[in-house]
Amino acid sequence: MADFHDSGFVVAPAGFGKTHLIAEATALSDGRQLILTHTYAGVNALRRKFRSMGVNDHQFHVDTIASWALRLCLSYKDTSGWVIETPADNDQWNALYAAFGDLLDHEFVRRIIRASYVGLYVDEYQDCSVSQHAIIMKISRDLPCRVLGDPLQGIFDFEGQQPVNWARDVEASFVQIGQLHVPHRWVQAGANQLGEWLRYVRLNLENGNAIDLRRRLPHGVRYIAANPVPQDLQRTQGNTCRYFSCGPEQTVIAIHKGSQEFKAKCHRLSQSLSGRYSSIEEVEGRDMFLFFRRLNDAASNSSRLREIIAFARKCMTHVNANLPAATIRGEEVIIRATTRNPEVAKIANEYLGNPSSASLAVLLKEIKSLDQTKVTRADLLNRVLGVLQKHSMHPELSRDEAAEKYQREFRFKGRPVSHLRQIGTTLLVKGLEYDHAIVLDATTLSRKELYVALTRGARTVTIISSNPILNSRT
Repeated sequence: MADFHDSGFVVAPAGFGKTHLIAEATALSDGRQLILTHTYAGVNALRRKFRSMGVNDHQFHVDTIASWALRLCLSYKDTSGWVIETPADNDQWNALYAAFGDLLDHEFVRRIIRASYVGLYVDEYQDCSVSQHAIIMKISRDLPCRVLGDPLQGIFDFEGQQPVNWARDVEASFVQIGQLHVPHRWVQAGANQLGEWLRYVRLNLENGNAIDLRRRLPHGVRYIAANPVPQDLQRTQGNTCRYFSCGPEQTVIAIHKGSQEFKAKCHRLSQSLSGRYSSIEEVEGRDMFLFFRRLNDAASNSSRLREIIAFARKCMTHVNANLPAATIRGEEVIIRATTRNPEVAKIANEYLGNPSSASLAVLLKEIKSLDQTKVTRADLLNRVLGVLQKHSMHPELSRDEAAEKYQREFRFKGRPVSHLRQIGTTLLVKGLEYDHAIVLDATTLSRKELYVALTRGARTVTIISSNPILNSRT
């Protein structure tokens, strides 16, 4: 791929070494490569791979398409006509891409790009929008452009941004350089049979054939038949997760469908498992911003305290059962010998008198530390605590400004995996790797979502389904 100096594409199935290929090709380059992807998690994954392979920092620049486009438009405001530093919605992002496309038609910008880079790689190309594809096509006029992706993993909902069609936009625009064939993720994990089975599954999904779980499954694949009655299905899901056995430092992901309905199911399942699994949050941090908005809108310190307790219940189990009734009502507690968890009551009283970000953080941490409470949404709780810390350290910022600043840094750093066992949707776990995967309801998944879910576990995959025949036509 490093020797290819035209516009071409590589089909890269999940776990087949795409990131390694980009790093290897970059290391062989005689100049600086521009490498674009879609998320900061992807940016960080590429940077980690480059470091592990000893690729010189001067040989590459890695960024998201959105961030790179925004940076150049803001660098040449007079020419691009773009002045919005933080696009707020899809309409503004679409407008940014249109402005950037016009900017790329200026000869001085094309000269700058040619002087800065000798080639372009675009990762996860199936996740491009049509607007982003148009940008890449313009850059390909001046740089050799190699794009890598997998049409079977194109599951993102762009909410107003039309996704690329692989046949129409990719195969018609680029020459196929090749396709990756070795399931490195499973080879490295010593799960060769699982890797080969996933190769077989992929072929069937591509051809629109069903997957029959009644056939002899290889080592590392387990099928659990479930009753489709919701209550029975939930019981099977809960028991499978609760009693799942693996090595002490190995990671487990339980996976639901990617729609809004199933995001809520992830949180409810985490609650029912009493903190054994942590539910993954959306990168956008909607519930984090909602909490601070409700806190700002509260009419009194008493109502703010009630919002805090409601937020604690959202993130932890058994909150009400371990707090004084007056604290739950947002009232000051008269602490007696019989007061339930008096230290929490004391800190809540202090918050009522001084509702600062520092005192709020202390209160949430104290509730978290109780023996009886178990954190089920660690991702959400930790983000809120991160905002509170930033606001405490930078009092010149409003809390809303601190939240926005924290969110920008969070997107750049990527999501840390701080809990060995997690629950998430296909949209949230795409691109991530775990030791073990549990597909919670395989019958609900489209063929693309099914492929994404099945390829998350490097050692084992457990499939819960009310039907042993998985229809792969949708």
